[in-house]
Amino acid sequence: MQSIFMWLVAFMAIGISLGFPAGEDAQAETIKLESENTGDKYSFAYETSNGISRTETGEVKPGAGEEDGSLSVQGSTSWSAPDGKKYEISFTADETGYHPKFRLVA
Repeated sequence: MQSIFMWLVAFMAIGISLGFPAGEDAQAETIKLESENTGDKYSFAYETSNGISRTETGEVKPGAGEEDGSLSVQGSTSWSAPDGKKYEISFTADETGYHPKFRLVA
């Protein structure tokens, strides 16, 4: 279970480091922010004034023993590129690994 949390922290650190704004994006504001955490489940969503949106839900799934559980996560991120096209990455992450799907939305 510790390794799952380590991966989650690593993905969050990468996402944060890649998410530093530049140019006009530095002036973007959060226009929607929701979060909930019940201990064994969590969810969050946000949207910014420059068209970035992110959602994620996660749940601790119990295992055979107290230390054998796993974290199951799913989410998506979308944004508009400088060329005006909108992209989305959706993903699941669980005991089988990280499974992203990338697509051009419009």
